[in-house]
Amino acid sequence: MKLQGKMSDIAVESKLLMQTLPVISYLPPDYDPDRRYPLLIAQDGRDYLQIGRLFSTADDWIGKNIIRAIVVIAIPYENLESRRQLYHPDGPKNRSYLRALSEEIVPQIAGRISIDPDPESRTLIGDSLGGTVSLAAALERPDLFRGVIMQSPYVNERIIEQIGSTEAIRALSIYHSIGREETAVKTTRGTVEDFLLPNRMLHRALSRSGPNHYTFHELDGGHTWRSWKPDVRSALLERFYADA
Repeated sequence: MKLQGKMSDIAVESKLLMQTLPVISYLPPDYDPDRRYPLLIAQDGRDYLQIGRLFSTADDWIGKNIIRAIVVIAIPYENLESRRQLYHPDGPKNRSYLRALSEEIVPQIAGRISIDPDPESRTLIGDSLGGTVSLAAALERPDLFRGVIMQSPYVNERIIEQIGSTEAIRALSIYHSIGREETAVKTTRGTVEDFLLPNRMLHRALSRSGPNHYTFHELDGGHTWRSWKPDVRSALLERFYADA
């Protein structure tokens, strides 16, 4: 499908990461620079664009007035190893990436594209480790990000403990999904891990901690885009429904 909105490449300079990030932007049809738009930031950006059809789905639904007009920023990863370094809680560049999101990427995007400054209008989306880092970014800076869409996030004990010990969780609106077949997921490190049980534990921790809004879905599927692609549509509807 040909986009009615506009897709562009944007170079974001990051001193914290000591590199230029090749960000991909989507502006909705009839984009008006005098209007402030909700913002969706996608980790694993090229996957969401090419496999998840994020831009084309948003474009179609905005045109049909199913969801509100939004700006989407997709941040691709360079390779699987660099992805782990940036997204994993123990990754050597994780702290720098979290700071880069809030201190470099968002300000540079806001300088070029008209986005709503209200943190309620800003959402982070990611699958697996991308979901993990999206949650971490919102917990760290709820003054900038209030929405989180995490599909099959990686979860460890430290994340569970953080949920129970931070007041920031109460400000967030979270969409959380996991596949029932994610009991033996082969990771990029070559290990095989159970994602389902830790995500159920995360669900219980989030339910107790009381986010502003929280939705949890168990999907009939595994740790693949076959499950995540239709789930992206469900998440977009919940977060950006036109009558919301």
